[in-house]
Amino acid sequence: MNAHTTVIRQQIGEASFAFEELFYSRTDPRGVIRSGNDVFQRISGFEWPELIGAPHRIVRHPDTPRAVFRILWDAIQKGNPMGAYVKNRTKSGEFYWVFAVVMPLNDGYISVRLKPSSETFEKVRSWYESYSQRERAENIDIETSAANLRQVAQMSGFSSYTSFMAFALGQELAARDAALRREKDGRTQILLEMNEALERSTAQQVKLLRSFEALQSIPNNMRIVASRLEPSGGPVSAISENYRASSVVISERLRSFVAGDGNLCDKMSREVARALFLMGCNRVLSELNRTFVAAEPVEGVDWVFEREELEGLERTCTSDGRQAMEKATELARALNRSSAEIRRQMLGLDTIRVLGRVECGRMRDLNGGLSATIDQLDSFHADIKERLESIMQLSETIENTMSTYLRTTRE
Repeated sequence: MNAHTTVIRQQIGEASFAFEELFYSRTDPRGVIRSGNDVFQRISGFEWPELIGAPHRIVRHPDTPRAVFRILWDAIQKGNPMGAYVKNRTKSGEFYWVFAVVMPLNDGYISVRLKPSSETFEKVRSWYESYSQRERAENIDIETSAANLRQVAQMSGFSSYTSFMAFALGQELAARDAALRREKDGRTQILLEMNEALERSTAQQVKLLRSFEALQSIPNNMRIVASRLEPSGGPVSAISENYRASSVVISERLRSFVAGDGNLCDKMSREVARALFLMGCNRVLSELNRTFVAAEPVEGVDWVFEREELEGLERTCTSDGRQAMEKATELARALNRSSAEIRRQMLGLDTIRVLGRVECGRMRDLNGGLSATIDQLDSFHADIKERLESIMQLSETIENTMSTYLRTTRE
């Protein structure tokens, strides 16, 4: 079966199109269709006079949750590109699935679509089928629905919906290359590898914060045990108080770059995800522009203007992607420095912990309570240092890979 006839799990009532076919549509700021290519018109089943001037929802299928369009709209109105799996419908009532890359223009928006076929698509399609029915049956408001969709991305291990869509775009481009029997694309491989490093880093950050929060209860336990083993104000009580005071300082530092709105980890994650998504957008636009020469002009549409718009958008994606990479590289360096600083501060806690172990050996800890508490400290300290080391290594991976990519693209 050649590339022109390849299909993935064709379903009854599904309109077919080939993997190599990319199609696009351009709208005004309100989402009214201004133009598109011949593939868009053919697959939709509408004639151009029916499409031009019509709202883009003319091809919307009710099985796509409304939350998808809310998140898309929120992103592009802020000037950010976004992706989404979308189930559309034709004039005759058939349906077709696309992965849509939606990008803002000076006076509207453009959506470039490709045929999805990855494992991620299969999972999302299954979720859509169940959730769109629930969305309608329970009359879920749009904000709650959008929050539910973002939660799905987070539960899947992604730091943000943008990161999830960057991952999905990389998966779809790789699956498309495989379906078309192409060699693996270097840019797509970087996209996938970087996204994997980003999500591993995010997971470590979450676990690090949880470990440190759990650590906060141990000084209280030490004081309780000390009250049974020594007079008030004894050495163990002093050690527990010193440990508490030092750990509070580290905890505040940790929260400043792991937790809360606008923290360093979150900024880096979002900037990396934006850079990765723009890398994918650039590749899609590059291919679309190469095929534009052979596209059939649309009557009443300035085809020269269309080509200039697409080529200009490709250049913008390249420029914006480089800027996002440079900013993400700086944030990765800052994250690495902060992690190293906290690791150094942990050495001070280690000294206090060792003093506690010494006192444990000196005192007659008859019921083993103090020894067990110190054992907990040993375990938490080892876990925290391991996670800090992992974050530093992943930050270096992100920084080095992006720096290498930037150097390569300059040459």
